[in-house]
Amino acid sequence: MIASTVPEKVKDMTAARYLSRAWPLLPSHAVRDAFSKKDVKVNGARVLPDAPVRGGDRMEVYLPAKLEPAKLDVLYEDERLIAFLKPVGLPADVDQDGIGEDTVKTRLVRHCASARPVHRLDTGTGGVMLAAKTDEGEEALRAAFAGHRIEKHYRALALGRLPKKSETLKAYLLKNAKDARARVVDNPLPGALPIETRYEALRTRTAAGLVLSELDVVIPTGRTHQIRAHLSHIGHPLVGDDKYGDRGANRKLSAAGICLWCRSLEIQDEKNFPEHAGRRFCADAPRWRVHALNGEDE
Repeated sequence: MIASTVPEKVKDMTAARYLSRAWPLLPSHAVRDAFSKKDVKVNGARVLPDAPVRGGDRMEVYLPAKLEPAKLDVLYEDERLIAFLKPVGLPADVDQDGIGEDTVKTRLVRHCASARPVHRLDTGTGGVMLAAKTDEGEEALRAAFAGHRIEKHYRALALGRLPKKSETLKAYLLKNAKDARARVVDNPLPGALPIETRYEALRTRTAAGLVLSELDVVIPTGRTHQIRAHLSHIGHPLVGDDKYGDRGANRKLSAAGICLWCRSLEIQDEKNFPEHAGRRFCADAPRWRVHALNGEDE
């Protein structure tokens, strides 16, 4: 069983909507089955999908154990830090209304009560993350990220053939918090922050009549949506990215989600992490869920 007390500031929404926001990785078929079997209760009463819920209500859902939120997928752990794998689709924390029973933060805390994340990946991006277990570890990790002493490698699948085998791109990024969107410009503007994006083209493929490039990407600066916005700015948006990319191509490819994955994090901070200096925590990218991607490499 999974259960939640609806946060007080939540206004009326349907039970189905709340369930999908509180447990975002719960498969839609499992939600439908739970309602059809009358296994969803609000304040002790069985409800239908369109039943209203509001702040203070208690929701209970009876599910097979295999569908309950998974445990933290730990890659490495010691007394100071945890390296773990974030699934695609799992948010970092609760949303703007305080809703979120299954998040990176809740999985961390269930694994270790003192654990706290020190950086973020977008909800639609999966891969390797680091968390601290102590106040000292948190301070040291935040300083390492801020000082660019943790090298981040991403795997990405972009539309088109990149102009060079490898390149270092430099530009400026403007963040629009209201629209949760970033804009890349070539010249400095008020409020714009400098960004640097390095890529290496690993191979190209043809799928559904489109050329796609698989990339290894390093971002020393790590701004909001940097990889997505920067590659789109040069005309090679990520496959599956409707916000910055080509919706028509994404539909043609039947892309299921943004093709972006944090493959590795390497600690390069000899002062604060002498025992970890040069250590890389890795996890291979999953198979991209893109139509006809198994064609011939070019």
